[in-house]
Amino acid sequence: MKIPPTAPRKSPARRRALVFLLGWLLGAVPQEAQAQWVQQQIVLKPGWNAVFLEVVPTPDDGDTLFAGLPVESVWDWNRTADSAQFVQDPNTLIPGASGWLTWFPPGHPLAGQANLFALRDGRPYLIKLADDAPVTTWTVVGQPSLRGIRWRAGAVNLVGFHVATNPTPTFATLFAGEAGLAGQPVYRLGSGGAWEPIANLASTGPQPGEAYWVRCAGPVTRSATFEVHPGSRRGLVFDPGTTEQSLRLRNTSASHRKIFLRRLPSATPPPGQPPLAGPAPLEYRAADYAQAQVDWQPLTNTLTFAALAPGAEWNVQLAVRRSELPSSPPGAVFQSILEATDDAGTRWLIPVTVEPASRPASLQASSAFAGLWIGEAVINKVSQPAHAGDPLLARPAGGEFQFRLIIHVDAAGTARLLQHVFLIRKPATLKPDPGNPGLNIVDEPARTVVVTDERLIPGIAGASAVVGRRASSAAFGFSQPLAFAGGAFGNGTMTRSVPLDYEDPLNPFKHVYHPDHNNLDERFEGTLPEGREAFTVTRVLSLEFTATDPWGLNPPGWGDTELGGTYRETMDGLHRSTIHLGGNFRLVRVSRAAALNQ
Repeated sequence: MKIPPTAPRKSPARRRALVFLLGWLLGAVPQEAQAQWVQQQIVLKPGWNAVFLEVVPTPDDGDTLFAGLPVESVWDWNRTADSAQFVQDPNTLIPGASGWLTWFPPGHPLAGQANLFALRDGRPYLIKLADDAPVTTWTVVGQPSLRGIRWRAGAVNLVGFHVATNPTPTFATLFAGEAGLAGQPVYRLGSGGAWEPIANLASTGPQPGEAYWVRCAGPVTRSATFEVHPGSRRGLVFDPGTTEQSLRLRNTSASHRKIFLRRLPSATPPPGQPPLAGPAPLEYRAADYAQAQVDWQPLTNTLTFAALAPGAEWNVQLAVRRSELPSSPPGAVFQSILEATDDAGTRWLIPVTVEPASRPASLQASSAFAGLWIGEAVINKVSQPAHAGDPLLARPAGGEFQFRLIIHVDAAGTARLLQHVFLIRKPATLKPDPGNPGLNIVDEPARTVVVTDERLIPGIAGASAVVGRRASSAAFGFSQPLAFAGGAFGNGTMTRSVPLDYEDPLNPFKHVYHPDHNNLDERFEGTLPEGREAFTVTRVLSLEFTATDPWGLNPPGWGDTELGGTYRETMDGLHRSTIHLGGNFRLVRVSRAAALNQ
């Protein structure tokens, strides 16, 4: 049989140079630490083995991965080759032949010809053990792979499958409905070391960790009977600013599928990786649309979708209640694995990372809520000054009135009430690179600035065409931020007096074009004193934060990115008696910028 040709090989130095150049062109994206660890155990027998790597090996170099094992060589098929043939007998493989990348152990006579520098996840490999070696278990530690199959139409593909051990899907089940795969020949590496066709695809299926040659007659995009889409190849990553994530599971088969989802523990991270702080404390959104009820529940049991139609998706909303995260050692992260399986036997493992929020110790505890908060106050109670009982008691109103609240909290924990705010994207600034004359490096990265003075926007946004977004509250008319007094933001009761001068254009008693409400004398020359035609209106706001959501929504971000509680207000100047208002309020953090106008 023909040996598949390959693209020209590159030396290690040239390869490293190309990787560096690609990283520079793409913006020098840094490598991120892996997490959510599993151990894939692959049984290697003497002679040839066709294996499928289901994890991101860490480390990934062959010298470390195969240290202490009787491995003579490792072969990686270069899928960029043009040939549609495969090697019937692996013993005919020639080191350096086109179509294959090869690794040899240190000290091997052919080690200098090795061109396989790193093993990758979601890849098939041919591994040759010494003929007199015992059966050996190869344990690979890494992050679960979410890489699907990229089929080459009109060719024989060396592939592996993400499957469970019980049940195991048959090849007929996996390929049903795919014209390019259904009925096409599949080859398995036999005990004698040669590739053998599988006689009955309806009764035989792939095994975990094993690779096969599969002929693909036409275009195919399917990787399994169902696919998972966590939004990132790293899985579900809850960084300090993320509370909720969406996991989509799509049925790619031709039949209805029963889908299962459960949480599994993470293995111990390898040396050099972030330590394990504990399992990821996930919650899921449980929705009963018939009863119009939505709630968040801890993910402790297996979730099931009974009959997912072909082509349909199951969108599982997952979240982390950060306010209840246990304390963890510095640098540690919460890690778990989500196992998604179906009734056919497909199995995916999704990594889950929850990064605790890290805050400088120099900041006060209240600065944990630093940033811009925007929400609503809902008034549903009002006093009745003419009531024969208690005229100061706020009583349930016939309806609700709501208005916007905008609050900024600085690094010291001081909260300020805002009437308006601009969220401006400040572009990155550059500076000359000391080591490379003529080149610039980033001095300050781009960031979002919270601005209360519109005149500062040109100096912050520069020549940006889109400078930002504006939010305001029609319930207030002051121009400068007003600091709250009293308890701490997020845990206590804050108060603030908001006066509206009798001469203010927004005062409800004043009217420019009405002689009885313009605060001017009969000759329209002198200003009348307060109380003649208009009155100063003084509002005193009181925000009492509560441990539970006053709206009963129980969001996972409560206590971290969402806060609220009881709203109270007194109003003087509109009536001869003080008017008392009551209700509740909710706030959502939209920015963590701890400074205004900077």
